[in-house]
Amino acid sequence: MSDETYMHRCLQLAALGLGKTSPNPMVGAVIVYHGTIIGEGYHHQCGQAHAEINAINSVKDKTLLKESTLYVNLEPCSHFGKTPPCADAIIRHGIPKVVIGSIDYHDKVNGAGVRKLREANIEVTENVCREACEELNKRFFTFHRQHRPYIILKWAKTRNGFMDIERGSGNACPYWITNPALKVLSHKWRSEEDAIVVGYRTMQNDQPLLTTREYPGKSPRRFVMQRGTEVNSPLPCQALPDDAHEAVDTLYHLNIQSVIIEGGKQTLEKYLKTSLWDEARILIGNQIWEKGLPAPEVTGIIEKTVNIDDNQLIYVRRYL
Repeated sequence: MSDETYMHRCLQLAALGLGKTSPNPMVGAVIVYHGTIIGEGYHHQCGQAHAEINAINSVKDKTLLKESTLYVNLEPCSHFGKTPPCADAIIRHGIPKVVIGSIDYHDKVNGAGVRKLREANIEVTENVCREACEELNKRFFTFHRQHRPYIILKWAKTRNGFMDIERGSGNACPYWITNPALKVLSHKWRSEEDAIVVGYRTMQNDQPLLTTREYPGKSPRRFVMQRGTEVNSPLPCQALPDDAHEAVDTLYHLNIQSVIIEGGKQTLEKYLKTSLWDEARILIGNQIWEKGLPAPEVTGIIEKTVNIDDNQLIYVRRYL
């Protein structure tokens, strides 16, 4: 099989860590001996063993490592953090060849792992399926290259474009727009990100829990964009400045790598108007309201459209 085939297997394994490895990247590793996979592993959680170590540990006959190739979607680390350097373990076990998907842009790595391997006379192949590898770790790369979190905007709207009822009007329209399946999916999305942000009016009007109660995953850290620091929330919640640039800078310095923004129209438009977003996920229900608050307009590249029962999802990227 080709290098690309083994690298895609690394990506499959790495994706199993989605929502669990931050602030570390998602990494998968495969060890191949004369065309046969003899070991696999991925990074399960921050603070635990890295993918390369798990793959090496899964090999029953360690003598085969001296004639094997290690595939990994991200450059092996070369520094001591919560775990020892993976590059040192690769050298110690005598693995003669390493195939890498992407360089690690963390300032403590950024090519140092590759240099260490080559200095130990290990053959290194770089940039195999690089675009797919960088896409998988888009949160990690955005944080370290652009010095801000990866930002996902999410809202629901009716078939005729309304996202909320008219507040204080006595309008009896049902408030929930989409079907139960999309509610579960929305909570799954929350489990995949470090933080969730809403605006002051959303918190005041709806008192949302912002948890993953419909999905078995971790709840993100909760933030409210507002003036002042006194947050009116049923659960612990932290205030953010009521300015998109200042809010993003605050999140970055709190080591938040990714955020999903579920605010109302005013909050969403603060990010849309300043181009401080990477993805928009628009949920379209099957309801038609006579009146209400129009949903934001977004300009970007439609990545895909998905139908779930009688509802629809549109995934938009600011750029590809």
